[in-house]
Order: sequence, then C-alpha cells, then structure tokens
Amino acid sequence: MKKVQVLLVMLLLAVTLPSLAKSPELKFRNDKFKIIQFTDIHWNSDHKYKIYNDSTEMMMRQVIEAEKPDLVILTGDISVSKGAKEGWEQVTRPMTDLKVPFAVTFGNHDTESDMPKLEVLKYLQSNPFNLTQDSGEEVDGVGNSTLAVKSSESDKDSWLIYLFDSHAYTNDSIMGYYDWIKKSQIDWYVDQSNKFTEKNGEVVPALAFFHIPLPEYEYVRNQKSTLGNHSEEVCSPRINSGLFWAFLQQKDVMATFVGHDHNDDFIGSLANIHLAYGRKSGYVNAYKEILERGARVIELHEKEKEVRTYIRTLSGTSLEYSFKK
Repeated sequence: MKKVQVLLVMLLLAVTLPSLAKSPELKFRNDKFKIIQFTDIHWNSDHKYKIYNDSTEMMMRQVIEAEKPDLVILTGDISVSKGAKEGWEQVTRPMTDLKVPFAVTFGNHDTESDMPKLEVLKYLQSNPFNLTQDSGEEVDGVGNSTLAVKSSESDKDSWLIYLFDSHAYTNDSIMGYYDWIKKSQIDWYVDQSNKFTEKNGEVVPALAFFHIPLPEYEYVRNQKSTLGNHSEEVCSPRINSGLFWAFLQQKDVMATFVGHDHNDDFIGSLANIHLAYGRKSGYVNAYKEILERGARVIELHEKEKEVRTYIRTLSGTSLEYSFKK
C-alpha cells in the first residue's frame, strides 16, 4: 500500500510541477534591456521548403547569439501551413536551446494553418521560456498580454510591453480586407495602463507589438524624416478603431512594432509616438520581396527612458534610430 501511495505522489508531482514552474523574469541589467523582433517567418512544413526553413532557423540563431537579447518577440505569420505544430517546434527551438524568453503575437496567416490559435497558445505555454499569456474570453483575440520589465535596482515595473492580436480578415468587402484591433482590446489596454500607473505611482513607459499595422503607418511612411525601406504601401485595416488615440491619451506607449508588409522596415514618428516595422525574417517568399532577411533590435535604457533600435542581418547592422520619452 505504501508503495502505491508513493507512486501516486510521484505521479501527482510530475503533473503539477511543470505548471508551478516560475516564468522567466524580465529585468534590466546594467541599465539595459534588449529585445529582438522576428516577424513574418512564414514557416511552411512542406518538404520542398526545408532549405528555406533551415536558413531561417540558422539566421535566428546567429542573430540571437550576436545580440544576446533579454527577450525575443515574434510578431505574426509564423507557422502558416499544414503541420503547423512541427513549424512552431522548430521556430521556437533557437530560443529554447539558447534559453531566451520569448513571446508571440499572431498574424493573419497564422489563422490559415491546421492549428487554431488557441491550440498554438496552449502549445506555447508548455514551453518554459514562453511568456505569451491571454487576457481572457471577454477580450477579443488570442494572446493579448502585458509583460512587465522590472527595474535593475528593485521590483518596480520599469517598462511595459503590450502584445495585441491584430486578427486576420473582415470577410466583408464593405469593411475592407484586413481586420482591426477591437474595442474590447483597447478597453483592456486602457485598464492595464491605469492599473500599472496606480501601482507604480507614475506612468510606466511602454512598447506595443502586433502584426497588422495601424492606418497611421501610411502617414508616417510618406514623411521625409522616416528612416528605412518604405517602398510597399501600408496594408492596414480600412477601419481605424482608435488604438493610436488611446496610446496618446494614456501617455505611456512610446513606440509600436509590427510586421505584415515584407518590403517595409521603416520607423518614423507621429505625435511623438514612433511607428516601426520589423525586418522580414523568414526565407520563404510570399510575393516579390527585396530585403535581406533579419530582425529588428530594440534596446531600452532604464535611467534615461531612451530607446535605441536598428536592423540586424547576417551582413551586420543598419538604420540605427533612437528616441527618448
């Protein structure tokens, strides 16, 4: 009987301990916190794309090893075919092997695989380095999350990172082609922002990540001061649901980072909020693409509330840009 009881206890621990494992802590070290944004990997598990997938994984590993980030964020269109679970396993392997925390926002093509977003989220949450959570059924989308980066000197929240699900398609030509971030998500963000302001006694500077750009990106694309490649028209929702206005009202989000348009990697400013693209990361082409594959690097400086960002490829770095709160 005692042996049976011991076995039952061991089985119970085996089931419960993984769920009790502590998530990786995000924290400034030596006044810096570095993020790598990979986007639009377009991993296709068909064997004919293997050489492209292998190139993508190699590039991700080399960029991570060169930059030594504190966090990796994947901003959508990641595993987009049948065999999506295999794709997610391989895409997340560089972070898992190199022990780097990561988080994910979903893109429109992630809805076209054989693995629904809720299943993907559940799979990601089995990975000890995943930080993607979910805001709950009352908020539209999957994977809306808030990540707090702690101060190097205390447990105070020094920066925040908001992750939004930007959805996929409208299925209604009157409303345009691409879907938009919904009111419930904007309300969730405002509530989160207010709670962190109250908790910390001040507005906490923040960044926001999602896949499909806001309509405001097209205005920034055409500004002379905008830095980077901007040859592709911004493919945003036709409907402006007011997320940018909410950022202005809350006075916390300093910059947004998206993907979606593979030939854009620009960054520019509107009303002192900086709108940026990542760099197309996947070697599988979706259409005629002109940019070397790579990533956007975002370096936060705690004391100065400064952001430094640039594009990193296997050829080196370029398009450096910085701004302060």
